Amino acid sequence: MKKRFLIIITFLSINLLVLSQDKLVLTDAAFHSLTKAKTLEFLNDPEIRNGFLKNLDTTVHTYLSRQLRYSNNFNFKADNPNEIVLSNGHFSLIKKDLTQYDNSTLFLSMDISEKPLTMDMQLKDIDTSYINELLKKRNVCFYELDAIIIHTDKTVVLDKKLFVLLARPDNTNFIGIEHPLYNLSPSAFEKLLKTCLPILLDSSNESELIQVTTMPAYVQENYLQSEIGNNKKTTTIIKKNIVQFINKNVLQSLRFQEPGFEQILLKGKKITPLYAALENAIRAEKGKDYIYLWEEGRDVYANKNFKLITIATAAQDPNDGGSTTWVNRKTGITLEFLQGNFHSLVQDTDTIAFFSIRTQVMDSSKKEIFNQLVKINDSSIYQISKNNQRSNHIYHYVLNGKLKDKPFKIMISGTSGSLSIKEIYYDNQLVCVAQGYLYPEVIYMIEPSISSETMNPLLWLSFSSLF
Repeated sequence: MKKRFLIIITFLSINLLVLSQDKLVLTDAAFHSLTKAKTLEFLNDPEIRNGFLKNLDTTVHTYLSRQLRYSNNFNFKADNPNEIVLSNGHFSLIKKDLTQYDNSTLFLSMDISEKPLTMDMQLKDIDTSYINELLKKRNVCFYELDAIIIHTDKTVVLDKKLFVLLARPDNTNFIGIEHPLYNLSPSAFEKLLKTCLPILLDSSNESELIQVTTMPAYVQENYLQSEIGNNKKTTTIIKKNIVQFINKNVLQSLRFQEPGFEQILLKGKKITPLYAALENAIRAEKGKDYIYLWEEGRDVYANKNFKLITIATAAQDPNDGGSTTWVNRKTGITLEFLQGNFHSLVQDTDTIAFFSIRTQVMDSSKKEIFNQLVKINDSSIYQISKNNQRSNHIYHYVLNGKLKDKPFKIMISGTSGSLSIKEIYYDNQLVCVAQGYLYPEVIYMIEPSISSETMNPLLWLSFSSLF
């Protein structure tokens, strides 16, 4: 009986302690985006919002030794009407709210915004070398988190900003289509906020700028993941312009070089020698000046040299009525390739492939489902909305021809310098799917029986900086 009495007394003491603990009231929180992204709209999801509030509650207990309070129907908003505007013009408290609490209560207002890299960060004293180090990453945008805590007499207890630079990993390890309107997956977004809250609300932490590196948000689609299946993933090692990877338990090494060009002259004293079919094809494209573009490379361990030779002209400006073009981020050149099998791949002194190059090729059998995101960890689906938003996939480039007397096709999503995916077919079957910015970073060998002697030229060609 005595023991039971002590337990009841202890329980009552704990509850009295909680009830008597000083409070911090979350009066309002807003989010807004100055980019086209909708990432912050995850905060409208009840599950994500509740997770945020739970993390905020933990942070308030840990760093402020207070009990968090907020309304049962708390939601994020974009504006704050009827507000008391503080001197910095940022946050506010609705006047009637102040009268509901005792004098020991503090009030918290928060704002989260997503901004483009072109906007200035209002930083105080940040080491230049630290910023330069952050800028080496593949940065996408930045988030600004603002928090103001005031007392009932409107004196400011905490007024703090935290800037979060969002970056991508140096090497990708997941092949997928990035969502154009979400810079983070829901789980990555939750982790970002969980990381930031302790920094933001800890008055002793003077950090103003941090960098978070995370994967993009990927849309659900009906072709890439089914193509990859359970095939083994290979990640590469990139040293300057040399890419190394293991295939069939043998180390492979491919070297890439910068492209070159030469103008094709059809008249004058230095006419470019052309075979008849090529000359006729160029002359048929009236009013266009074509150039030879080439790129050289090497299969190091096989002791084989490669040379890609293409014929192209400067693409028309789509605003002038021409076809939409894709800017190559690596070279800065927007090219329109000559139609027909006039492009070639040379290995040492032998021409081993002739092929055509088409741009903007739509495949209606392949769909991206933009109202669904793929959860990388378990391949489950996050439903953004119930509205069906399916889109036919459009390839930036499709190379189609023959390599060593057998048909091949390379379907390229993305341009060199941006994250691009290559689907490589040989002898009418998919043999490889690879992804990377400039060079292959992650590779899935779908058909393990294909020899490296055949695979390496195709892989090297697919990552030419001309596409």
